[in-house]
Amino acid sequence: MISVEQAQQIVLDSVEKVGWEYVELLDALGRVLAEDVIAPEPIPPWDNSAMDGFALRAEDSRGASHEQPVMLRLIGTVGAGQIFDGVLENGQVIRIMTGAPLPRGADAVIRQEDTQASDQGVLILRQVGPGQNVRYGGEDVKAGEQVLPTGAFCRPGVIGLLAALGKRRVAVYHRPRAGIFATGDELLRWDEMPAPGKIHNSNSYALGAQVLQAGGLPVLLGPVADRKDLLARHLREGVRSDLLLTSGGVSVGDFDLMADTLHELGADVRVRGVHMRPGKPFTFALLEGKPVFALPGNPISCMVTFELFVRPALRKMQDQRSVFHPEITATTVQPIRNKDRRPAYLRVILTPTRAGYTARLTGDQGSAMLHSMAYADGLACVPGETEITPGSEVRVLLLGDEPAAGPLDGS
Repeated sequence: MISVEQAQQIVLDSVEKVGWEYVELLDALGRVLAEDVIAPEPIPPWDNSAMDGFALRAEDSRGASHEQPVMLRLIGTVGAGQIFDGVLENGQVIRIMTGAPLPRGADAVIRQEDTQASDQGVLILRQVGPGQNVRYGGEDVKAGEQVLPTGAFCRPGVIGLLAALGKRRVAVYHRPRAGIFATGDELLRWDEMPAPGKIHNSNSYALGAQVLQAGGLPVLLGPVADRKDLLARHLREGVRSDLLLTSGGVSVGDFDLMADTLHELGADVRVRGVHMRPGKPFTFALLEGKPVFALPGNPISCMVTFELFVRPALRKMQDQRSVFHPEITATTVQPIRNKDRRPAYLRVILTPTRAGYTARLTGDQGSAMLHSMAYADGLACVPGETEITPGSEVRVLLLGDEPAAGPLDGS
């Protein structure tokens, strides 16, 4: 067996980027940019007011205070989307709204709260400096600047920035299509009635959800009975997608036929077993040039190996800049034991505190216990033959972009 890190590198070295397409701006949400975005114009496009108030020459407010206000003459009003046709002279002010272009001659804006209306004009009640309450043209983005690189993930803020640049359509990578099937005579199809010895096919749907979360498109191919001819047929069909995920049949039992079937189809098997718990039987191959991830059949082994090996591959295929889960260090609140020689990836619940995060196990860590993944915020990485005492630190791979929100416990 090889290490998790070795297996991850083999997988990443074996997958390539997918193609790209142009999509409407809102359709880019959750996708990955396939082009560098260069600003065609500055943001903001001109000097403008940061708030409602009065545009003035800063020097005209020198020495102004509530006790000794300065009187300036009001010569007009300019709102957002309007231009003041003229030049502000000394001793004058212009009523201005947030976002309105700064009139020529003005170099500052005083808040409305720091002024007082008068029959003779506007009383300035405090001194302001040049540039105060002014948003300068190009201070956010300069014309010709690269604002987003290829590989940037399109979050809502990125969509807003693209819209501010006038981008209606944007180039993004295709969402990789992932064929998915689970193996086993015990698996029910949705149109089958429950029967003794039969179970629902949870793995295909859990994997489909993980594929969606990683930016891919799941293609469910249905459960497959433990027969080589059926496995071979589904493997050939599955590699029409960009990658193929299977679950079950990768161990060494009499009905574990996946490895032999891959070999008979001429697959290039590059990983066959990983030094880890759960997920030891994980297998990776190339079949007709397409990546095939043969995951263990136990639900937790299946989902954990997806997170460690398939998710990074999907992210690389979309040219994402970071392919691995973010990590944090958390403080344990209970003993965590790993008696096995293999490193363990245990499901934990994270709780935010003023000092960071605490981690506790989700409960029974058996590889068939789906609830342990349903409640998990992250995977605690526990070396082999290790006991972590309460109050000690443990490395945790986050299963989301950040830990699940929770109340501060005051510690």
